[in-house]
Amino acid sequence: MVNNRENKSKSQRITIIGGRGKMGQFFARELSGYGHQVRAFGNQDWSDAQKLLGEADLVLVSVPIEKTVEVIKRAAQYLKPSAAIADITSVKAEPVQAMLKYHKGAVMGLHPMFGPKVESFAEQIVVVCRGRNDHEFQWLLDFFKALDSKIVVSTPEEHDIIMLTTQAIRHFARFSLGVFLAVENIDIQRSLSMASPTYKQEIDILKRLFAQSSHLCADIMLATEERCEAIVSLAESYSRLAQL
Repeated sequence: MVNNRENKSKSQRITIIGGRGKMGQFFARELSGYGHQVRAFGNQDWSDAQKLLGEADLVLVSVPIEKTVEVIKRAAQYLKPSAAIADITSVKAEPVQAMLKYHKGAVMGLHPMFGPKVESFAEQIVVVCRGRNDHEFQWLLDFFKALDSKIVVSTPEEHDIIMLTTQAIRHFARFSLGVFLAVENIDIQRSLSMASPTYKQEIDILKRLFAQSSHLCADIMLATEERCEAIVSLAESYSRLAQL
């Protein structure tokens, strides 16, 4: 574990755009717990952007996918040249390109492969997509590692291709199953009384899926044209198999 007292001597000033959202709050809690000065930034704070963004050593962008590039463009004009900027959304190619375009300083794309309901970074995967001046983020990567996170380095393009399978397709398949069970009026509780362990596990996963933000779920499935095309391909595979 990192020693809090030692870490405070290296305290960073961090502003999280979207810091009042669930994921933003999670990052704020974890980072401030290790002595960093964390500020939340929301839509209502643009009038104070010069202070909240201009004084930050690191700006983390944690907003819905469809707003990420727009927010990066707007925020970048307030950043000091020595500041670093990173996003923590689940699409990487466009945000990283936008950060490189609109900010001349350090840039990195991050994708924490978990939701805000986890208790800590321990044993969680964080995907890292390098952008510019990687060394400026070493303290942040060390922070993840000290909390026993697993760092996986990827290009933005490889990340987005892999997410087609690990996120968009997986979410759609389970979302479709959940809708089917609801439409067919399946008695879930009764079915669990005669279920195998794997079925029970699947129902638990469905419960978590349908309990999360519907906006987030739609974002994960439909964030890019490539994800939409992959979902169509999966649906066609279902249709072919059903006909067989």
